[in-house]
Amino acid sequence: MEQAELLERGDLWFFYMPRVRPQPDLPFEADERVAGMGDVQRLHVILHAHGGGAFRRLLVGRKRMPDVGRQKFWAEVERVAESADEVVAELRRFEYETKTRGRRVQPPARAAGQGVYAVARHGSHAHLAYRLRQPRAPGEVQRALRILPEASYIAAAFNPEAPPRLGRRRAFSGELPAWARERFAGRRFAPLDPHLLDVEGLELVLLGASHDVEAELGIDLDPEPERLDLLRDLHLDPRDHPVAPAIDGDWR
Repeated sequence: MEQAELLERGDLWFFYMPRVRPQPDLPFEADERVAGMGDVQRLHVILHAHGGGAFRRLLVGRKRMPDVGRQKFWAEVERVAESADEVVAELRRFEYETKTRGRRVQPPARAAGQGVYAVARHGSHAHLAYRLRQPRAPGEVQRALRILPEASYIAAAFNPEAPPRLGRRRAFSGELPAWARERFAGRRFAPLDPHLLDVEGLELVLLGASHDVEAELGIDLDPEPERLDLLRDLHLDPRDHPVAPAIDGDWR
């Protein structure tokens, strides 16, 4: 087995965003409960490197993680910010008015897991790997979102200056830094590295690789002891963002 080169370690959080629903007239309140995948609108992963640096929020396609049986999904570096408050602002509850459908409510995101991650170079490619601290064992939520106790994904960034590929969701709206352009060197894809994770709007490809990180990469992802307040570092209030799905695996 070729030893992987560790590029970055950090903390990781999974969140799912419930679907938008109508806001009825007072005194009635919208039903914000989530009963299953039909009530889930988006899946997010938040990364923050040990030792500081930016917080990154990824949007994962198909509302679940790719199967480690070599399934390939897209993801996007949706938000990059120096403060946790900025990167989680859009995960909070909010209401808004539409012209055709009236008032709508976006329920707050629910925590679905928390742990540690690593970005590693492995030969000619790179991996994004993680291991959960919570929940201790997968529940209904984790099984539906395909969040395993640990997993590794071959990860690459798509060159936004390359010709659009079939089925691509939208064009990259930012300006690619010169150093990032050098990473691609005219190719359609470049192996993921921590610097590319800081390019907001960049599209990624995640290919399910393994559910045993140490056996595959030779990296020990032993998480720290379980933390009772898994939202502390993100400055989120558990009264507003249910954490039970990340502890007992039940929908909320």
